[in-house]
Amino acid sequence: MRNFLCYNSIVPSTDRSKQKLAERLNKVWEPADFSRLFGQFSKKPALNIKKGSTILYQGDQPDRLYFVKSGFIKLYRLLEDGKDPIIYLCGPGSMIGIRALTSENRELKHNAQALTDVEIITIPRKDYIEIVSEHPEFLIDLISVFIDRLNYSEQKIEGFLTTDSKARVANFLLYVAQRFGKKKGNKIIFPIALTHQLIAEFVGSARETVTIALNKLEKEKIIKAQRGQIIISNIKKLNSYSKLIKIT
Repeated sequence: MRNFLCYNSIVPSTDRSKQKLAERLNKVWEPADFSRLFGQFSKKPALNIKKGSTILYQGDQPDRLYFVKSGFIKLYRLLEDGKDPIIYLCGPGSMIGIRALTSENRELKHNAQALTDVEIITIPRKDYIEIVSEHPEFLIDLISVFIDRLNYSEQKIEGFLTTDSKARVANFLLYVAQRFGKKKGNKIIFPIALTHQLIAEFVGSARETVTIALNKLEKEKIIKAQRGQIIISNIKKLNSYSKLIKIT
C-alpha cells in the first residue's frame, strides 16, 4: 500500500490516465467491463424493471446510458410488415442506449424489452462524457462493444448465407454460451430460459424449424432442453455444426 501511495503522489494524474489508456488499448479485444464505471460514478440507485416491460422504444432519444446489472433484455426492431426480429441479446454487463452517444439525433433504432426481471443502473450522457474525458480507458470499453456487435452482425449475416437452420441454431447457442453460459463440470448451463419461439426470432427461422433442429441436437446428446432451460452437454460436437464460433 505504501508503494502505491508513493507512486500516486509522484506520477501526475494525466500520466496515470495515459498509462491506463495504453494498457486498455493493448487489450482492446477483451470484453468491456462497465461495472466499475457505473458502480463508481452513477448517482442514482439501480432501477428494478419487471419482466415484459419495455425499457426503451424505437425512436426514443435518450439522454442517458443504461447498464444491465442483472437480468436479460432483447433488442428488437419493428418492421413495416409487422415483423419484429430480435437483433441482439443483452445480459449482465451489457450497456444499452449507446446511440445517445453515437448518433447526432440520438434516435434509437431498436426497442428494448426485459426478458426477465432486470436491474439497471444509468448515467446521464453529459456525465459519461465528463468521465471518459478524465478516464479515457473507459472509452475503449465502448469500442469493444462496437467490435463485439460488428463481429456478431458479420457472423449472423454469414450464417444466413452459408448455413442451414440447424447450423444457425448451433451458432446462436454457442454465442449465448460464450457470453452468458455458466460452466458446471463438462456442461454449460444457460442462465436464461430460451423458448423455441424466442430462438426462432433470434435466428430468423420458423418456430417449427427451430424445434426440429433442437430435437436433432438433443437426440445426438449435444444438448438437453427442458421447459426452456438448455444445457450444452457436448460443446465439441456442437462446435462441429458451427463454422462461425468455436469455444471450449
